[in-house]
Amino acid sequence: MVVLAESWFDTGWRDDEWLNRWEIPFGRWVEESIDWLNVHGDRVFAVIEWPFKNLLDLITKDILLNIPWPFMLLAFVVLGFLVRDVKVGLGAAAGIFLCGVLGPDYWRFTMQTIGIILVAVIICVVVGLPYGVLCARSDRVWNITRPFLDGMQLVHAFTYLIAIIFFFGTGPVGGTIATMIFALPPMIRLTNLGIRQVPDDVIEAARAYGASNFRVLTDVQLPLARPAIMTGVNQVLLLALSFVGIIAVIAGGGLGQLVLRGVNTSDPALGAASGLALYLVGVVMDRLSQPDPSDNRTLIRRMGTAVRGIYTVPAVPSAAPAGDDTPVVTRPPRLRLKPTMTVAGGFGLVGGMLAILSAFLTWVKGAGRLSSYARPDDQAINGTFSGIEATGGSWFGTIVLITGVLVVLLSMLVLLRIRDRWSSWLNAPSGLLLTGVVLIGMMAIYLSIDPHDLAGATSHGSGVFLAIVAGAILLLGGLLAWRDYLPAGRMLRAAPVGLLVGIAAVGLLVIGSFANWVNDERPGAFTPEQQQLIDRERANPSPGGVSASLIAQVIGEAQEDPNRYDGFDDQGPAIGWGILGIAIALAAVVLLAAAVPRAGALWDVLTLGIGTAALFGVTAWVVSFLRVSVNGIFTGAGALPVLMACGLIMGTTIGRMRRRSLDEREAADAATVATPLGGAGMGVGS
Repeated sequence: MVVLAESWFDTGWRDDEWLNRWEIPFGRWVEESIDWLNVHGDRVFAVIEWPFKNLLDLITKDILLNIPWPFMLLAFVVLGFLVRDVKVGLGAAAGIFLCGVLGPDYWRFTMQTIGIILVAVIICVVVGLPYGVLCARSDRVWNITRPFLDGMQLVHAFTYLIAIIFFFGTGPVGGTIATMIFALPPMIRLTNLGIRQVPDDVIEAARAYGASNFRVLTDVQLPLARPAIMTGVNQVLLLALSFVGIIAVIAGGGLGQLVLRGVNTSDPALGAASGLALYLVGVVMDRLSQPDPSDNRTLIRRMGTAVRGIYTVPAVPSAAPAGDDTPVVTRPPRLRLKPTMTVAGGFGLVGGMLAILSAFLTWVKGAGRLSSYARPDDQAINGTFSGIEATGGSWFGTIVLITGVLVVLLSMLVLLRIRDRWSSWLNAPSGLLLTGVVLIGMMAIYLSIDPHDLAGATSHGSGVFLAIVAGAILLLGGLLAWRDYLPAGRMLRAAPVGLLVGIAAVGLLVIGSFANWVNDERPGAFTPEQQQLIDRERANPSPGGVSASLIAQVIGEAQEDPNRYDGFDDQGPAIGWGILGIAIALAAVVLLAAAVPRAGALWDVLTLGIGTAALFGVTAWVVSFLRVSVNGIFTGAGALPVLMACGLIMGTTIGRMRRRSLDEREAADAATVATPLGGAGMGVGS
């Protein structure tokens, strides 16, 4: 026995080499199977490929890429309005528009991405919904299907990408098929789960009334399982979007192709821009596919309600005399204006009309003030330009115009006794105060921008100062009407997180003011100082051939490094001073909010106005650049921390204002319940 044991342990079976002598040729079996299927199953694969190819051609090439971008944005607005509300539609259109302006051909890649996702989602729903119903109706089918679903989700995508390449080739069609395989399991699982969770007593009640199995399915099980099914559709959409980057490996097309190119070339700018575009597409598709949680109607019914404009108006019960058995009549509330509301509406109407008028007046006299940085040809022009012209105020004037139109419309609604609030959380006096701060703050940023050193004589026109006057009138009207809206009793105190967010936002604004705001990467581009030196030497050459060597040295320096101008550079726009002023104003309001928390409602409006002013000012600067910039000149990264600060300020402040509005409504409802029905005060604002 000892000899046998020693000989057994000495055979070397414990070494790795022993395992290497054994090989199960699983990979070769799969390879032979693929070869056989390619030869004998080409017709089957052609049938599978047909719907993907034709749907891709129809949705992507014939529809998405054929429709001009303005009409496509309008379609997103309408779709968001029909599915959710106007705000979702406008947000979806804004997100898609931002994808298109991130770089050359980004609009085409974005539409390709949306097309791939839509085709994958459509086929997943067409296949997954009935198969999920079948799995819910048959335990045997579900037990057989579940291991395959586990494999589809657990096996890495690159594994079956190999089979996709051999059967369907590379390109968008193969990528869409792979996306469908990856995204299909949640649709089947959640459909099966939703139908199985329908209570048995509900199904039995339907059958007791004589409903057939088909009527039970269509009228009972599917409607009750709709939340789970819609969650499955949403999960399919998000999984399809996450797979876009993977199918780029097989030339699947779309934004994933740009992400892959950025990785392969180690290009952080391309990777960041394409990643942002993918994120925006995901957010837009997610919001459009998620219905309002408080609305349990079907999509068709919600669309019909939105088109017909049917909205529920709460009725106010009328008191009946004691002992009277006549039925109580309900009537809608009648709006009664306070004198201060008339003041708010009047100031809003005047200020808004002045803002509209200012956009059409002269903003720039002489050379282009903003455009001279993005388009060097504007440095030599001489003329007068309005607020909405590219060489004038550009998007600063456009935003003033849009703001004025909105203020005029809302003020007319107030004066016509249609409504006394601008939104559910913003009353009319607060809205006037907010827009006044926004216009003044944005115009302060505009006035801080210096003209280009090489530009000719330039000065501000009357439209700039009229816009400031319009903002001051709105601010004054808001302050005058504010006194009747000071909350009484216990106030919403400034939470520590609000103070911390304010400090963080101020820090980001300061960082943004010192960052780069203009980058000139054109080959051989000169700074204003270098250009002035060259012009001076050419006009008055230095003796001894010094001019030629000096000019050559300047040209060599210009070709080495790109020209970047920070927020306080004397040769740049010096926009940092305006951003720094916004940061100081925000810091003052944050400190006042911490010191005097009882006036929190006022501080929140001022904080929101300052943040919105910074957002509009930076957005106007960036979009004005995009409007006229030439190749090689673009805005610097200074806008990024400023936009982050604006997001912090606006998100936190709007949340606080919503909570305060909800508290005020609950207090008003409690007071109404405590007041007898026969008491006075039936009107809104009475």
